[in-house]
Amino acid sequence: MDRKKCENREIGSFFEFPAFDCEKPEESIFYYLTHSAGRNNYSFVQDGRQAIKAVLQQIKGVREKNCYLPAYLCHSIVQPFREMGLNITYYSHEHPLIQKIDENIRDSIVLILDYFGTEYFQTEKIKKFLEQGNSVIIDTTHSILDERRRHLCHEGLYYIASLRKAFPIPDGAVIFHSHNNLEFGSICPKNYTPMLDAMIFKRFYLDETLKHSNMLNLDLKRRFLSLYTEYEESKDKEDVHISKIPLISLMILSNLRFNILLERRRQNITAIYENICNNKIFLFDIEEIRSPFMLPLILQNNEKRECLKDLLLTNNIYPPIHWNIQGLIPKKFGYEHQLSSKILSIPIDQ
Repeated sequence: MDRKKCENREIGSFFEFPAFDCEKPEESIFYYLTHSAGRNNYSFVQDGRQAIKAVLQQIKGVREKNCYLPAYLCHSIVQPFREMGLNITYYSHEHPLIQKIDENIRDSIVLILDYFGTEYFQTEKIKKFLEQGNSVIIDTTHSILDERRRHLCHEGLYYIASLRKAFPIPDGAVIFHSHNNLEFGSICPKNYTPMLDAMIFKRFYLDETLKHSNMLNLDLKRRFLSLYTEYEESKDKEDVHISKIPLISLMILSNLRFNILLERRRQNITAIYENICNNKIFLFDIEEIRSPFMLPLILQNNEKRECLKDLLLTNNIYPPIHWNIQGLIPKKFGYEHQLSSKILSIPIDQ
């Protein structure tokens, strides 16, 4: 591939519709999700916030319990808790994003995030919370590529993951649990077609850009970005209703090789660690990242973060911010707000 064609590639943002590469079912992402960690109890729903709400609806006496959420999280995680009118208490962190949760919590709901594929909250601590009558939800969206995380089984333990953050599907999420004959998704998925259209348009746009390196179809690009924005905004405006994962998502997951995806992500994150000039800006050491999701960088201040972001954008690299918590989390959580103003996530997509 020549230099101009390389320069016209885009890295980051949402995934384009993929090219299928799986010949054997046992090599697929779907097989990995449904057979990893030695468990058979799983359910697919349309998105991550639905997965959380579906779990909450399964917990007996949920409205009388306290819900402990991390003070560093995406607003979509909070949405189902608020819709159900539950009692939310935020807990803080130590650097680098190590959860500080009161170990004496009992008969409550605890939500844990595996930030950027790390697993600081260890199995022994999770067992202790479960023994004290708590229900534990582990958001493995960032750690879904590491099956070891899901080895612990308990009727009060749920693993959830928004699958479209790691895999090229229009939407979808999974719930791993220890209950037999438990079904969460009851109605057909709806309103996901704009996202599917956006993926198809983006695939066509990228293919045409590679063929004709000096001919960018900006109208087509505006079209798929508009569809993507429309879909994201619709999720925030609508209440969370539990529905099944789109069948097209299951088809895609059944036709992509898991090991190829995992290896490419590992190569990409290793390449950045080995070649970046200033390793002081890494939030985590590479040994701490068990599931390569994205690479979080911490800049000195907001101005330097925005400067780097603009530079990457001019080179067709689209770095998201995980997350903007302004207006969501109380100001007393100073560490979390400082982190939010300086963090930048570098894509390491397959």
